[in-house]
Amino acid sequence: MLTAALNAAGQAVPFLTIRMDAGEQALGGAHVASGNLLPLTGSVFEAGVGKTLYQTSGINYNLTHVSARVRIIDGLSAGLEYTSNNMGEMTGYSSNGQPTGTFQPSEMSAALRVSFNPIEKLNLNAAGKLIRSALTDDHSAKCYAADLGAIYKISDSFAAGIAIENLGGDIDYGYGAYPLPTTYKAGLGGIVTIKGKHALEFAADGGAMPSGSAFLASLGTGYVYDNMISVRCGAHICTNAVVLPSYFSAGIYFKSSIFDIGAAWLSAFNTYSISAKVKL
Repeated sequence: MLTAALNAAGQAVPFLTIRMDAGEQALGGAHVASGNLLPLTGSVFEAGVGKTLYQTSGINYNLTHVSARVRIIDGLSAGLEYTSNNMGEMTGYSSNGQPTGTFQPSEMSAALRVSFNPIEKLNLNAAGKLIRSALTDDHSAKCYAADLGAIYKISDSFAAGIAIENLGGDIDYGYGAYPLPTTYKAGLGGIVTIKGKHALEFAADGGAMPSGSAFLASLGTGYVYDNMISVRCGAHICTNAVVLPSYFSAGIYFKSSIFDIGAAWLSAFNTYSISAKVKL
């Protein structure tokens, strides 16, 4: 999933493509029609935290996500999100291949997100982001980006959505500008009751990342018991493995009226993730 290099396929801050909700990760990353983007209904406040760990090329990656949002009125919620990407120590080299010392890159994104239902079945959501990336002490940069999305509730059990994510200008480290990993996606999601307390859920997204010349697809499904416990699996496919490797996923998710907690495993770089939410 994942940030295999500081600048993947000529793009900056690829950590922005990583879903920090373990439940979404377990579904192969499918999320465009996710209920996570809808306004709060049964609670007035929600706080969340997530952690994703993986290793590639001998480098440890540590992503942390925290969020909080409130219900302003029925059908309108707003909140703040913060994601940090702290990488392991790396060695710098001169043009003739000699080591010049060590450095520890870090990246972050801070966002204000709003979700609004203008009519009963339609949701519009948007976020403004401040992004900062520090590769070395001498090479750091910041830029601004936006997420835009819409979700239409087809029925009580099914929804469809579209989204544009990480829309913004280039980020310049002082030796050249790199585009953000902007993606254009459409998706479906839903749940089908089998019998009594037993149900099957599914989510599917598809889209493109023009700056990486890549097409993306995510597909996930899960068995749900009593609308509380979900055992999930999924797959993500990307036509450009440098931008985002393809992977299989699996995980478990538990939700109640007070808190949610989930855990996921991704085959790419042996990735582990956990996330939790508290609702009041």
